Amino acid sequence: MTSRIGVLGGMFDPIHNGHVQAAVHAYQSLSLSLVKLVPCAIPNHRAVAHSEADHRLAMIEIAIKEQVGLEVDPIELEREGVSYSVDTMLKLSSRTENTDYVFILGIDAFNTLHLWHKWENLFDLCCFFVLARSNVAINEDLAKAINLDERRVNSSDALFRTRGTVYFASDFNCSFSSTEVRNKLNNGADLRRDLNENVVSYIQNNFLYRSPR
Repeated sequence: MTSRIGVLGGMFDPIHNGHVQAAVHAYQSLSLSLVKLVPCAIPNHRAVAHSEADHRLAMIEIAIKEQVGLEVDPIELEREGVSYSVDTMLKLSSRTENTDYVFILGIDAFNTLHLWHKWENLFDLCCFFVLARSNVAINEDLAKAINLDERRVNSSDALFRTRGTVYFASDFNCSFSSTEVRNKLNNGADLRRDLNENVVSYIQNNFLYRSPR
């Protein structure tokens, strides 16, 4: 029997409730066997993380401890060099047989997909589950570059019929931001809506995300 595994990458700096909600939504709505949360080691398109990899990994483990079907995978933290998604998907695919992978990402990230390293190869390795937002439109350059009209499907069943398909989760809307969360942490704001309470304790106990006074 073929397994269906979701891959949700990111800096997770720190992991917030929006990350967890996205993973749970994909797990449930696509009837996945598992969702892997993959923390990035060295990004190629943005600044390095504010917290060390071991802290980010620990916070993910804390945040998803009670969640069924979610696990953290340190595959990018264990690999030297820049964390390219295509390398991650190649490695994951080589580990398993009879597995269909779906790459989970927000529409903001999806709109830059045609600028990613060897992005064309990703369409041979997985399908895509895009967490759409009502106020964010699809990038026209992206749509043209990837032939979106031909790749787009309207159901989870159709998503897994072939690799390279794209399914938009129009019923998911999340406005959480790691940047906003870090600002709140630095300003001592209430974080009960944003973070798992045990993640907050970990951050406080390890003096993370504090700017010099």
